[in-house]
Amino acid sequence: MKISKHKFSQLQLLKNKKYRYRTGLFILEGERLIKDAVKFGAEILYVAHSERFLKGQQSQEFLNHLKNRKIEIYEIGESELERVSEVETSQGIIAVAKMFEYSWEDVIKNVKQKKYATVVALDEISDPGNLGAIFRVCDWFKSDLILISDMSVDVFNPKTLRATMGSVFNVPFLQNVDLKNYLVELKNLGFKIFSTSPSGKVDFHDLKDEDKVVFVFGSEAHGIRNEFLKISDAVIKIRKFGKAESLNVAVSTGIILSERAYSIFER
Repeated sequence: MKISKHKFSQLQLLKNKKYRYRTGLFILEGERLIKDAVKFGAEILYVAHSERFLKGQQSQEFLNHLKNRKIEIYEIGESELERVSEVETSQGIIAVAKMFEYSWEDVIKNVKQKKYATVVALDEISDPGNLGAIFRVCDWFKSDLILISDMSVDVFNPKTLRATMGSVFNVPFLQNVDLKNYLVELKNLGFKIFSTSPSGKVDFHDLKDEDKVVFVFGSEAHGIRNEFLKISDAVIKIRKFGKAESLNVAVSTGIILSERAYSIFER
């Protein structure tokens, strides 16, 4: 069945953040991301595919799998897909799903039960590619929670989702949060707060193996706000040996989380 004008219009509108949050819906593009969403248990309303997708191996098998899950399947023209797609070369398949979220009570209950817990707090991360890469890093090194400030890019931005490469379904997150209040609450629960800055006084290698930690990362443009630095137990740095002016925030996150993962999982 060909996609209706209403649903096609919806696909176009869902590129807009305000419309996404007004409807509680978001777009998934590409077979891998849709598969990950199905595995996660996201509620997918419908899928639209072009003829290009049918030329792929096992494409019909995947569509049958979706039909068995009572997900509506529609056909969409190549030119129509190009108008709603956020990628240069579309795989020929796109989906609309309901947004999902985690509750503070549930994620806190989870981390309180663990001997070691690692939380990543992000302040004003504006680039969707960086946020997506941070999700992959947190997934790789088994972080427990990502806190995303209300001044950061939207997790459900199609570019962010694509950059996560499915890791958005593997790491709990809370977005649009008042980061200071959450950090204070975590500190009251026994977490150590470590803000990151090139001007930090403590090398991250010198951190003690704390049971529960929060690493705070800020934007490359503005760094971390003073209100977060004031409540931090330490401001840590990655020592520079070369001449580069700065490190990408996702790279910095990966370096620090790698060290953290080895310290708690390789004992």
